[in-house]
Amino acid sequence: MDRENRFLVISITVVSVLAILFVTLVWPGPDGALFSDSSSTSIFDENLVEEVYYRVSPAVVEVYADLESNGTFTEISAGSGFLIDRQGHIITNDHVVRNADRVRISFFDGADAVAVVLGRNPANDIAMLKVEAALVSDIEPVTMGDSSLVRPGQLAIIIGSPFGLKNSVAVGISSGINRGLHSDLGRFIPGMLQTDALISPGNSGGPMLNSAGQVVGITTAIEFSSDQVNQRIGFAVPINIVQKLIPHLKEQKVVRPPWLGILSQSLKPLIVERLGLPLEHGFYVVQTTPNGPADVAGLIGSGFDDAGQPASGGDIIIAINDVPVSSGAEMTAQINRNLPGDEITLTVVRNGQEERLTLVLGQWPGQ
Repeated sequence: MDRENRFLVISITVVSVLAILFVTLVWPGPDGALFSDSSSTSIFDENLVEEVYYRVSPAVVEVYADLESNGTFTEISAGSGFLIDRQGHIITNDHVVRNADRVRISFFDGADAVAVVLGRNPANDIAMLKVEAALVSDIEPVTMGDSSLVRPGQLAIIIGSPFGLKNSVAVGISSGINRGLHSDLGRFIPGMLQTDALISPGNSGGPMLNSAGQVVGITTAIEFSSDQVNQRIGFAVPINIVQKLIPHLKEQKVVRPPWLGILSQSLKPLIVERLGLPLEHGFYVVQTTPNGPADVAGLIGSGFDDAGQPASGGDIIIAINDVPVSSGAEMTAQINRNLPGDEITLTVVRNGQEERLTLVLGQWPGQ
């Protein structure tokens, strides 16, 4: 290559590099805004999260459960909670304070207090604690939101004490709604909120907040991947469940969940095909508990055949209080809208015909 051509190639190269640098670092785009390094762009409004954190944190507490033996206390679990009023009522998870002989509270400012376990609802993993009103007179309680308005993609802010690290904040999104998660009673907790915000041991019982700083859920559970390496999903109990139970938690030691008294199976293609059932969605009643609510109301269970499979002739529940149900989570959600002693209407298909049965709910016997 001669000298002139070499000079021309070098000149073109230099100009190209300068043009790329100009477009990348200086040139305002079509909208007139300068391009910036993507790493400097936040995925959430930092000022909003900071404002929510400092506004709500004083109402978030650490909860410690102690066991007594020979006059000596040993800590058996730790979690979080949040103040819901100026009378000293605090919400946390039931599994945090279960079996405790003493419950201690540590406030945002470092003050400590002993709390009374006022009410429990193991079916939804909820417990209410009570401290003296004078201790919280200067603390602004949390504001309750509406968990039915939560949608996937919305901001989720978690405040709690993971691993004892007091008043930590984590940010993510609401990853899903209406998840079903088993409680310690073997029942579904329906309508659970799923989040990718980092939740760790010690967060249990703390608030899950929306972008307005309103509590939409109680941080409750973590589900790990099979290898348990940096892959986890967080779940929160919807705050609407709590709000319905608050008056009862203030009055009773244990709020028992309602009970139908049936063994049923959601309709799947194989059972529909095998039994020649007239529909594809609903709950097939296999057994009723003798003298239980369903038995008293006249529901018919199919029993089992010689092979141990559901036999023919069972009722199919298709709706509760005129709301269609086709999954375990949906049926539990509709039942849990009521309390023991409430009357509900079941729509069933019997011998190919729809019938409506009135049923008085009992108390879950497994507590």
